[in-house]
Amino acid sequence: MISDKSNLSSRVGWVLEETEKLLESARQSFATYSGNSSDSDALANAQEKARGTLGVLDLLDADGAYMLNREVVLLMDALRQDKVEDWEAACQACADGLTQLSDYLRHLSEGYADLPVILLPVLNDLRATRGAELLSEHLVFLPDEGTITNRQIGTDRYVALTEDKRQEALKRLRHFMQASLLGWFRNEQPEMHLRSARKVTANMLVMNRIMRLRSLWWVTAALLQALEQGSLEHSAAVKVLLGRMEREIRRFREMGEEAYNQAVPDELLKNLLYYVGLADSSEGTLGAVKSAYHLDMYLPKGETLSELRQYYTMPGRELWQAISGSMLDELSLLMSQVEGMPGHPNAAQMLKEISGKTASMAQTLGMLGLGLASSLTDDLARSQAALADAGDVPDLPMLQRNSEHYLKLESLLREYGETGYDRSEEIFLSEAGALEDSVATREVMRSMLADVKKLQAELTAFHKDSTQFSHLDEASKLLRRLHGTLDVLDCAELEPLTAGSRMFVQDDLLSRHRVPEDREMSCLADILTLLEASLSCMLQSQDHLPLMDMAYEKLRELDGYSKLELLAGMDMEALNTLIENKKKARQQIQASLLHRVRSPLLKAG
Repeated sequence: MISDKSNLSSRVGWVLEETEKLLESARQSFATYSGNSSDSDALANAQEKARGTLGVLDLLDADGAYMLNREVVLLMDALRQDKVEDWEAACQACADGLTQLSDYLRHLSEGYADLPVILLPVLNDLRATRGAELLSEHLVFLPDEGTITNRQIGTDRYVALTEDKRQEALKRLRHFMQASLLGWFRNEQPEMHLRSARKVTANMLVMNRIMRLRSLWWVTAALLQALEQGSLEHSAAVKVLLGRMEREIRRFREMGEEAYNQAVPDELLKNLLYYVGLADSSEGTLGAVKSAYHLDMYLPKGETLSELRQYYTMPGRELWQAISGSMLDELSLLMSQVEGMPGHPNAAQMLKEISGKTASMAQTLGMLGLGLASSLTDDLARSQAALADAGDVPDLPMLQRNSEHYLKLESLLREYGETGYDRSEEIFLSEAGALEDSVATREVMRSMLADVKKLQAELTAFHKDSTQFSHLDEASKLLRRLHGTLDVLDCAELEPLTAGSRMFVQDDLLSRHRVPEDREMSCLADILTLLEASLSCMLQSQDHLPLMDMAYEKLRELDGYSKLELLAGMDMEALNTLIENKKKARQQIQASLLHRVRSPLLKAG
């Protein structure tokens, strides 16, 4: 039975302190064992403490934490029975599991969702070291195949047609789906077009006997209902996914039910369920699908899979760069192969090899959370495979499309290696000119952030030795450059921060050779930290506007310390109006940005 997760954070909070004591004791005992493999008593004590937390988590219904704790206990048992091949790797995995468990419980207590799928890497590390079969993402996220029945779907109707009538019906259904999605994409009476698309899915459902395919179209109908009711964002990724469902009708028509069932990947159903899970609960098909697949447990309202994965398991920059670097090498090889295809005597076989590598890359992109890029790359791999299977040779336009796709992947992976963020929509769905402008702007943002770092370093050096006014001269030059760049980027709301700070540094401190008090430097540090946070938010496509009230408040505070009128010539009323207009223009306001604003850089020493 799936429990209600709404009060999980409170339940975890009640036992967190005592549970953490048990885990800390388990970690200490296990550390003793890791340092001396012959100390079986230390291992037994660690396992006993870990078993104690397992019982608590079972009562709490904290599924992800329970799964992780259970794997730790099982690995400890394997160690006690000497059933691991690599003792050091097993010890490392166990220690990591105990640490991750504490982190996970703390996040649950803070209100984050209990989402077992995000623990998949550490779960598989624990299982691998004891030789257990690895978990797939489907086992964590999806129910066992065959659990959905006609009773849950709400109908056992099946329409049997002759082949000619089947072909004609599917041809019409695909045409209606294309027209419906096109109208929705253009935002022309979207609710009406989404209702029309739902009618197509209802017809597709009854044209299948196989339950897996009936489920596929049932879940698609739920997704369309969520969009029609406005309980799910009409994102580019959802549009790409439903565009794929239109193409699935063509594949079903060409292959027939049995062959198509073998060919359609589980990943497609998982992607559909993911977006259904993000929607608000509702009656009808949407509510039935969410209930049947227990989606409110896996994807509670207010959290997204990418956000949760990023929060819990976002790798460090070294890992981002290692992953993206490896994939960039693979991309380079793929592009070389594509360029070498024209005139090659065995181009079809080469294309088949390329399609396999492209499909593998799509899977890797999916595991990184780059869903849109994964889907588009998978589509490319399928088109390549279909052409290769037919023994055809790709024409020049297709080769150019292949190369363009790989070049976009290259841009995406370089961005991922730099920041760890997914820019798929920006890179794949933007017009070429808009993309070039976006890339150029982001490079300027990075350059500005580097200048802010230099500025902070110069002020820190002056704060440590207030006789070295040359640091203030360099800081003034950097502030002038930052101010000019903000003007070019049309970021007027940030310009008072650089203008006021420069006037304070240049015309007050430097010109008068005045040594500021600590509170003045602290205020200046806050202003520059808010500037840094704002630029960082803009670089990551997050909303920086909520930071402006605090920034202006700090600027007024700095003005109170200065012998000059730092705010003279600044129309603060007009700037506040500009900020309000920008807020209204945003479709979605991101929250929780204030954790960025207290950088210790200028407080050090």
